[in-house]
Amino acid sequence: MKRADRLLFRGMLLYSSLVLAMLLTLVYIAQLIAKSSGPGHGVWSMTRLLSYAALQLPDVAYDVIPLALLLGALVWMSILSGHSEVIALRMSGWSVWRLEQPLLLVGLLGAGLMFALGEWVIPVTAPAAEAMWANTGEPGAGFHNMGPRGLWLRYGTQIIQVGTVGDGGKILQNLHIADVRQGMVGISAITTAAEAVFQGGHWYLHDVRLFRITPDQIQMTAVTETPWPVALHPATLSSFAHPTRTMTLPILWQSYQALQSGALNMNRFALAFWRRVSYPWVGLVMILLAVPFVTRNPRGGGLAARVMAGLVLGLGFHFLTEMSGYISVSGGIPPLAATLLPIALFAAVAGVLHRFS
Repeated sequence: MKRADRLLFRGMLLYSSLVLAMLLTLVYIAQLIAKSSGPGHGVWSMTRLLSYAALQLPDVAYDVIPLALLLGALVWMSILSGHSEVIALRMSGWSVWRLEQPLLLVGLLGAGLMFALGEWVIPVTAPAAEAMWANTGEPGAGFHNMGPRGLWLRYGTQIIQVGTVGDGGKILQNLHIADVRQGMVGISAITTAAEAVFQGGHWYLHDVRLFRITPDQIQMTAVTETPWPVALHPATLSSFAHPTRTMTLPILWQSYQALQSGALNMNRFALAFWRRVSYPWVGLVMILLAVPFVTRNPRGGGLAARVMAGLVLGLGFHFLTEMSGYISVSGGIPPLAATLLPIALFAAVAGVLHRFS
């Protein structure tokens, strides 16, 4: 690595790290203020408040690393432009792409950090923060009430209503299961169960009442326990009570495949999977936007103006991503398209800037 490459790499790493640290500090202080009163039940001390806010920082870092890379690139390139280093490198034959290469190495480090956070850190810290807020003993131990209407699922010919999800999706409570006749022309049986437990890879219903419906009568049978032959993964059920950010890529893929092949027609698992795959690379696109933004007019605009422009770009990307996600979940566009369209749009803008730089 040449001396100029080392200079660009170290400066980019330094300023991106400083921006990231500043953003995390601001969010941490805001969380301390917002959550200082506690959840309203149980013990809530200053130690628990500090720990709770700290456990949420990996999730925040995952979201703001691309913005930190964008602002870090803008700040560092603006500083170099102010001292004529960028002009000197361009005069010596360096293209915009050549200038970006050391910065993109920092972007790759950021992408690796995001993958590590998403796969190994957030699945541990996010449930721990939720458990601390709920004052439960351990992550996933609490039960999550799914509201007055419950959680409605469909598996094959079964329509399932679940009242409560607990223990990481391994325990379901207050179940009502309707077996629908072929063609959805009627109900052949209704099963109620106080609880469903996932053990040894299989589901079992406890305290069951089965009502078989025929044209002439309704027969009721009560049993203490019976197998429940459905292929519902506990992580999939748990995700309805917990955000998909707590799921790793393999679990997201399993849930996505189950939803595609079964009758559970929901897009948020697919959207979460493709975002997990694509979002770590957004920082590279942000760097490709930042460098030509500065090099097109090295002397034009101050540092504050460029930082404000970077914030507008970052917020614009976040807005487009959220809007496309909402449209995808509602069935408007495929999840893969909803994930890639904002990235492709910003990459196209970066390509236009490169062409005229």
